[in-house]
Amino acid sequence: MDVKSAIAQKLSMANRILVNENLTELGRGHVCYKLEENRIMIPGHLHDFQRSIADCTASDMVVIDYDGNVVEGPYPESMHEFYFYSEVFKRRKELKAALHMHAFYTNLMAMTGQTLKYASRDTFPFLEGVPVFDGLPLFVNTQEMGSRMAQKLGNSRAIIHRGHGVFVVGESIEDAVITGAALERASKKQVMASGLGTLIEYDKNEIAKTNTDEIRHEVMEIDWGYFVTRLEKRGINI
Repeated sequence: MDVKSAIAQKLSMANRILVNENLTELGRGHVCYKLEENRIMIPGHLHDFQRSIADCTASDMVVIDYDGNVVEGPYPESMHEFYFYSEVFKRRKELKAALHMHAFYTNLMAMTGQTLKYASRDTFPFLEGVPVFDGLPLFVNTQEMGSRMAQKLGNSRAIIHRGHGVFVVGESIEDAVITGAALERASKKQVMASGLGTLIEYDKNEIAKTNTDEIRHEVMEIDWGYFVTRLEKRGINI
């Protein structure tokens, strides 16, 4: 299998994980990968064919430029909201992957003005904070809007579009997915624990000292393996 085919296969798996792990509602959202400057691999616009990322395969991937033009693949257009991906890849050269998901609990947090509390390990990837973007429409449909969101993201790993969904970035496909999953778990814990009392937070400086890259990569490998195994146990053919 060549490199591009292997990326397409992993990307299709990542998209299915969003649905399989209940990280997004109604099969909406997508995971993409930056192949090189001005080239992004992303699912084709499956919704036009009464499909979603719940059943996407490697053959459903297309390659687009930063303006959204399909330069390779079987669909005339890609999943939408690529403008955020294009703009963030232009700004942050270390990034290779990004995703969008309609995450239920993280959306609730933003809709009620809650900020993430550093009370569980799932919050540790977000020491730069999780900014909230509140521009309309609730759909990233222009380059200008994507640029404003990318600017608002700054050096953070995720941004919430209030009332819409979450955008997450990573240095690999695995990194983006694991980070997105951590954010939704952290939000769910905070929403549920808030009814029991005041959350007890860890000190951010202590987190920064102890949450090493080694630990983060070990957690990423464990979590990615778990997600992939759950797909395989369901007999899902990528």
